[in-house]
Amino acid sequence: MKASIILVTRNRCADLRKTLESMRGVVLPDGLEAELLVVDNGSSDETAEVVRRADCGRLEVKYMLESRTGKSHGLNLGIERCEGDAVVFTDDDIRVPSNWVEGMCGPILRGDAKVVAGGMKLAPHLLRPWMTPTHRSWLAASEWLTPGNPESLVGANMAVSREVFAKVPGFDPELGGGGLGFCEDGLFADQLLAAGYTFSDHTDVCIEHHLDPSRLLRTSWLDAARRRGESQAYRGHHWDHWNCRFGALKVLRSKTRLALWRALNKDKITEEGCTLEELNLVFDLGTVTGHLAQSGRPRNYEHHGLRRIR
Repeated sequence: MKASIILVTRNRCADLRKTLESMRGVVLPDGLEAELLVVDNGSSDETAEVVRRADCGRLEVKYMLESRTGKSHGLNLGIERCEGDAVVFTDDDIRVPSNWVEGMCGPILRGDAKVVAGGMKLAPHLLRPWMTPTHRSWLAASEWLTPGNPESLVGANMAVSREVFAKVPGFDPELGGGGLGFCEDGLFADQLLAAGYTFSDHTDVCIEHHLDPSRLLRTSWLDAARRRGESQAYRGHHWDHWNCRFGALKVLRSKTRLALWRALNKDKITEEGCTLEELNLVFDLGTVTGHLAQSGRPRNYEHHGLRRIR
């Protein structure tokens, strides 16, 4: 039996080095082989050298280059090149427990599951008193998943049987990092559900997220809220087939609401963190603006389709 780990990275060699170091401690049960496919999405730093020098214990490390910009392109190349019967997806700024590969892939290799939802938590030094569950979920913490019956997946810790790619072949290249910014894992999860798969809850197999602290700044939160809205709008137009009635009026209303909130709440604006009220208003503006922009395009999917048609 063989497991594959797919990790896409771009110009984050320092984070990647620490992630690869943590994988050195992964323990594989007898009879299980595992490969780690590091997909370099066009880095200009020392990523290739970091991968070449990596010692990941029993994990067979493979470096490959995807020159087309976009995390989803990298994920799709990994899917195309991987050899495992079970495939785990992760990121370049995480730390993994020793039982990670067995915990995520074991249910699939034993025939107990086709899709496994793993857990993710923020590194302790990144937690802040002002964080709500929504803040933490936007930083990829998995606490929002329904215990025992997860209805989505966290992209940095999810695993699937290789056979699912016959129905859902991969990730939308217009979503995720290098594209609109988000939702590549959410759309993939919804397509898996539409294909009839259920998700096995293994959120107790929990990895730790060591994101760049700059993502906690208010400016980063606002940028993420806008891009999340635009990503949601893409998904809404192309996959859910939203109608776009009175789009220009919705944009005007959202801009007005945001401007009014900011005028009345200047005392709530801080350098680090962002209120949920402002985040939601910016997300809403990004959604309606993005939907208006997408509405003139032909749809890339049949309604709730499993693969792009264009």
